[in-house]
Amino acid sequence: MFKFRIRLTAIILLVIGCAVFPAKAVQAGEKPFYFGLAGSYQHTNLSVWNDTDWDSDAWGVNAKFGYRLAHTLFLQLDVDYIPSIDGARKIDRSLGGELEILTGMVSLKGYFPGPRIVKPYLLAGAGAMYYKISPNSRTPLSGSAADDNDRIYPCLKFGGGIDLMLHPNFSIGLDGNYTVGTDRADDIEYFNLSVGFAVHF
Repeated sequence: MFKFRIRLTAIILLVIGCAVFPAKAVQAGEKPFYFGLAGSYQHTNLSVWNDTDWDSDAWGVNAKFGYRLAHTLFLQLDVDYIPSIDGARKIDRSLGGELEILTGMVSLKGYFPGPRIVKPYLLAGAGAMYYKISPNSRTPLSGSAADDNDRIYPCLKFGGGIDLMLHPNFSIGLDGNYTVGTDRADDIEYFNLSVGFAVHF
């Protein structure tokens, strides 16, 4: 519960930071929407199945859609998918399985003010996390592990990044955030770094 309060406090502070950026009128020629795709790298901090060693690194994909609320503030919907994180039991390396994670979140994305080609921003959001553990053929799921598997729980994320506006209709970006599950998904958290592009329209 204490960890959750720290995370929630960080989210609130970042949301306030995003919201207090000057809300100027949108200038002519600025695009109100964007859609982006990215490849992502995750450095995980997992304590699911305490007797299991999970790979610390994984790869995934990211999709996002943004809508401009003000000159420097966007509402962003994004989906992150990590198809496979391998795990092996400490007592017997032949036992284990794969962890799959899917998140969908609503975030506030606040740019630092000023007309720039390079645009740094802060990001804070909340949403839902789905995860599923697929044990290998030698590892049955039982008890609480079986009950908690294949469920949807609330999650949070906070971070920032940089967008490089190559054209009014096209940008590339680097995004870093820390994603954490809550409730029974509290054992799942990871640093997420993504590189991709966005089309503005």
